[in-house]
Amino acid sequence: MNGIEDNLIKCQNCQLPLKIDSSLLDLSLAQTDMLVSSVNEYKQENYKIPQERLQRLNKVVYPNEVNLQKLGLGSYIFLQDDIKVEDPSTVASTNTSLSTSTAQREDDSGDEQTEEDRQHRYSGSTVRTLSTQVSALANVFNILSSKSNIDYPVCQDCCNILIRRIQSEYDDAIKERDLYSQFLSRIEKQKSLTSHDSSDDSHDEAEKLLNEKASLLQELKTLELEDEELDKQIADLEQQLKEKKRLEEEDTRRNNFYELEQVDLAREVQSLKNQYDFSLNYLDKLRKINIYNETFKISHDGLFGIINGLRIGGFQDVNVPWQEINAGIGQVVLLLATITTRLEIKLQGYKLIPMGSYSKVSKFQDDTQEWVAYEAFNNDNFKIGKLFRKETSFDKAMESLLIIIRQMAVWLSHARSQRHGSVYTAASENDELNDEEIELPYVMHKDKINGISVKLFGGRPGMDWTTAMKFLLTNTKWLFAFSSSQLG
Repeated sequence: MNGIEDNLIKCQNCQLPLKIDSSLLDLSLAQTDMLVSSVNEYKQENYKIPQERLQRLNKVVYPNEVNLQKLGLGSYIFLQDDIKVEDPSTVASTNTSLSTSTAQREDDSGDEQTEEDRQHRYSGSTVRTLSTQVSALANVFNILSSKSNIDYPVCQDCCNILIRRIQSEYDDAIKERDLYSQFLSRIEKQKSLTSHDSSDDSHDEAEKLLNEKASLLQELKTLELEDEELDKQIADLEQQLKEKKRLEEEDTRRNNFYELEQVDLAREVQSLKNQYDFSLNYLDKLRKINIYNETFKISHDGLFGIINGLRIGGFQDVNVPWQEINAGIGQVVLLLATITTRLEIKLQGYKLIPMGSYSKVSKFQDDTQEWVAYEAFNNDNFKIGKLFRKETSFDKAMESLLIIIRQMAVWLSHARSQRHGSVYTAASENDELNDEEIELPYVMHKDKINGISVKLFGGRPGMDWTTAMKFLLTNTKWLFAFSSSQLG
């Protein structure tokens, strides 16, 4: 029984289970009405129920109006969730009818069962009766809670707390009532004392008030006039301020435009200065550049002499094609022709004919009084002269180049000693070297340079001939270096 009570009834304040007294479980209809009626009665003027709720309440069918067929066992509990305001008499009548029907079923079936069955049925009916009574008691608590500010049921401790709180509120209300009554009595005394004095002075005070009202009205009119005048002055000042701001904006715009023009002009001037400085520096750089040095670059790579990246020579391990060799010799002929033309050097008995890979060197024959052109290139075609190692036109052209370089060296030596003298005529091939001739790195005599012949006699380039070409390019570079100051 305690388990059922704990599951059904709890304190609404602290939520602890309550132990229901047996006297509350056996409430009669009169006792239930007394508990419900002990709370303030419902008054129509204090509460306003919506029309929809009243219509739904009128449609409710109560359990005593439902005709149900009786079954052998069982009890009925009607759950009415739609009813918001419950009638205590309905709840009590429902509980009473349920108790009566349960007792009647027990009486009807008592004669036909044995004592053991009767005890079993009695215990089961007792549980059902307690559950029904607890449900009815819960409905009573719900009705009481809906008609008061306290949620029922409550335990003894929570009840004591509520009593103390209500008592405190009651005491505060009493104190506030006494305070209001004291203030009310004081006000009544003051009214009684001032009522006699105010009747005599009311006329004079009224006149004073009227006079004061008239003066205040006059002062108000004066102030309104002053306000209108001030509004006009403010409007004029605002107009003047707008005009002044407009003029300031125009001046600022003109100043900004002028400053921008000045900035653009300064930038343009600085840009022109920078361009001028750059042009001067570039001009100085160009003046220092020797175009001939940039055009004819002579160097060496191991045993090979190189001019403008073209190798002159070859041997068994490195086979250089004749096209590259011919192009390199053509660059040498072009370099010597450029120097002689630029410095107006007159060669004695020789002419340089630069034609790229097919350049030539012409020699004047004293016996025939004719110019003979020697090919400064080799086409590597088969000639019968190769078998007999006969001197070829290419060999004579290479020998002529050595003689021309020697003549140019002699001319440069005399030109250095006589800067402002007459034009010097180069020495012939049979003239001996004098002390004033420029000293080149390698000695050249007839067809040999540093003791190595520059002739191939129709054969393939070898180690000796490659070395001779390297010496030839070295002498040419020295000759070119000596003439650079005069070429500029």
